Amino acid sequence: MLLWVMAFFAILIAAVGGLAAFFLQHNYESIREVNALTERAKQVEVINSDMLRARVSLMVAARHLQESGWGSGENSARDAAAALKGATDLLTGVRSRFSDFQKNMLQDDTGRQLSMNLVRRYRSYIDDGVDTMVEALRSEDYSTFYMVNNEYGTPRSAAFIEAISDFSKYIGDQQQATIDQAEANFNRAMVAVGVAVGLALLLMVFCRILFGRLVVRPLVEAGQHFDKIAAGDLTSRVEVKSHNEIGQLMAAVKRMQESLSRTVATVRRGVDEITVGSREIAAGNTDLSSRTEEQAASLEETAASMEELASTVKQNADNARQANQLAASASDVAERGGSAVSEVVSTMQGISASSRKISEIVSVIDGIAFQTNILALNAAVEAARAGEQGKGFAVVAGEVRSLAQRSAQAAKEIKGLIEDSVHKVGAGSQQVERAGATMQEIVASVKRVTDIMGEISAASEEQSSGIDQVNRAVSQMDEVTQQNAALVEEAAAAAGSLQDQAHRLAEAVAVFKINAGEVIEVPVHQLSGYASPTLTQG
Repeated sequence: MLLWVMAFFAILIAAVGGLAAFFLQHNYESIREVNALTERAKQVEVINSDMLRARVSLMVAARHLQESGWGSGENSARDAAAALKGATDLLTGVRSRFSDFQKNMLQDDTGRQLSMNLVRRYRSYIDDGVDTMVEALRSEDYSTFYMVNNEYGTPRSAAFIEAISDFSKYIGDQQQATIDQAEANFNRAMVAVGVAVGLALLLMVFCRILFGRLVVRPLVEAGQHFDKIAAGDLTSRVEVKSHNEIGQLMAAVKRMQESLSRTVATVRRGVDEITVGSREIAAGNTDLSSRTEEQAASLEETAASMEELASTVKQNADNARQANQLAASASDVAERGGSAVSEVVSTMQGISASSRKISEIVSVIDGIAFQTNILALNAAVEAARAGEQGKGFAVVAGEVRSLAQRSAQAAKEIKGLIEDSVHKVGAGSQQVERAGATMQEIVASVKRVTDIMGEISAASEEQSSGIDQVNRAVSQMDEVTQQNAALVEEAAAAAGSLQDQAHRLAEAVAVFKINAGEVIEVPVHQLSGYASPTLTQG
């Protein structure tokens, strides 16, 4: 639209300029025509003046010649010759000017008719009058001179002057008509310029109204929309009412507002998901921290029980070695007499009591191994949930589980041996009580007891070694559990920081107001592609 208005202004200016150039050119031609007419009138007036001067000079020459003929002296002759020469020079100039006049006669009918009349009068005046007077004067025929002057010169001069007067009057009329035409052209030019100026003013008013509607008002609306966007209000509706440059600007403002609305909606959804995720992480860390603390407490109890079990097993091994020594001594004493039977019986009773204690301890070890195996399974499950960061903990849990299984197996074997030992000790006691008659059977039984006690001693050594390994594994598990507890605390702190940042981000985007129904939602998978924070093992 603006281009069309500018084009119309350019056309109007070109039209006014062309019209002004046309009238200026016409006036210029009129001025040239007036100048030409003035030059012709002046030329005719000069011819008439020179003709009159030539006649006067001829009259002066005739008078001086007559005076010289009357004996007035040489001065009159010289004056006559000078006057005649002046007359002939003037006539030569007249002929030259009149020849130029004939070459540039007027072309219109009236002007050409008047010019031809002037030529005829000139020819009659110059040929029949002036030239005859010159010839008569040169031949000193004064009577002919004066007769021609009176009969031809004066009437032909009057006729020539009349023709000049008619021609000059026509020239004056033509000049006045040309001037009137120039004035009319000037008036028409002024009217055209006034009309053009009026049209320009009307067009300016129209353009002012049109620009106010098509440019100024949309620009004011665009400024208001920009102010609202700067204030965070994205709910106002941007209307595109045209397809010109202003319409393109409003369309760009609309696209910018829609893009900002989508961005703000996306950020808000992201903040909501981050907030939910951080809460879930915090809850999971709290649960994991509680479980880790429980596991640490269980491991501490297990470590204490293992220390007690190790002490008991060592004591059992010492007792087994002592029993083995006593059995050897009993074998020697059995050969010396039945008096040692009572001592053997009491010793066997002590061994039986110790075996029962060992059996109870082995049951405790078996229970501890079973609980350790369960804890190792729980630790492996938690390590699997932890993902890549829990691989080390999974390896330790596997080793603990293996040690627990080995401890359980050893406890079962020890339990079987102890039960067998208890059974054999009971049988030996019965045999000692019944075998008071035969020392050989007692010796054999004592030897068998000695062998069994050796096996018990070896089993006690193996059990002590296994318990030491379990104790070390439990200590390692306790250390790893403490490290995991520290990592859980760090993860909880990170989750809290993430939640605070999400809250600040939510406050930052809360300043924007959007129409939820007009916002094109972003797919959830574009927002859920971010990995959740995981725990790392230090």
